[in-house]
Amino acid sequence: MSWLNPMAWPVEPLAVLGVEVTAGLYLWGGSRRTHVGRGPIAWGPSQWRTTAFFSGLAVILVALDSPLETLARQLFWAHMTQHLLLIMVAAPLLVIGAPGLQIWRGLPLSIRRPLARMAFKHPSMRWIRGCFSLATGPIAAWLLSSGNLWLWHWPLAYDLTLRDHLVHHLEHTLFLGLGIVFWAQVIDQPPFRCRMSQIKRVAYVFLAAIQAWALAIVLGYAPTPYYAYAHLPWRPGGITALTDQQLGAGIMWVPGSITYAILIIVCCYLWLRDEDRVAEGVARRPAPLVK
Repeated sequence: MSWLNPMAWPVEPLAVLGVEVTAGLYLWGGSRRTHVGRGPIAWGPSQWRTTAFFSGLAVILVALDSPLETLARQLFWAHMTQHLLLIMVAAPLLVIGAPGLQIWRGLPLSIRRPLARMAFKHPSMRWIRGCFSLATGPIAAWLLSSGNLWLWHWPLAYDLTLRDHLVHHLEHTLFLGLGIVFWAQVIDQPPFRCRMSQIKRVAYVFLAAIQAWALAIVLGYAPTPYYAYAHLPWRPGGITALTDQQLGAGIMWVPGSITYAILIIVCCYLWLRDEDRVAEGVARRPAPLVK
């Protein structure tokens, strides 16, 4: 059972390098904040956000650099699990970690200054700034993340990822990147706050869950398997290609809905809490004097 031996696991160098560089910049940026600021209590990131950030990085490695990667080349449900780990677990954990400013501080000042000038002031970058602002808005983020999910489960695009490793990397990068953009619309990242109210966030997440369920229904109730896995002479466990596809759809439908459910519950709680505070504030106001 080679999958029990970590030395026999597949290695994705780009994934490992990306995680290492991101973690290194985060740690270096945190140490610089602690020494430059007024002390670790005033400037250090909260422990739970740090835990969420590193948990997100760990999930990326589990998805891409573990026996799951080997299984994903033979089983649709394993490939689907990879996608859900990136979109529904790693992405929201990274957003909760709110690492952006700390990673930015981890870059040398000689790199940060020219990058900032080019990104925020250079005239030739105006159209890129406009596209970025549009793409990171709630409506565009929802459409891009949902469209990306459906695109990569289109049989022609999906089978291409199984044949071309670079396309496979692109698929995973888009799942993670657009997943971060999506969850950033509903999870505050101090000092930045989301544009939508709590009740709008509930609707936003619920609609995203609906479109994901629709894709799961299409895959789960298909009369024939859609993807190239059907051409394999054998699959681990001896299951049929159609059963494999149905398992993947079930994973997408049930475990894949857990993050949606958690965010909906949290947003509903925060919305009701805010409504109660408003009602209490109104009740405590002194009655107007009647002359």
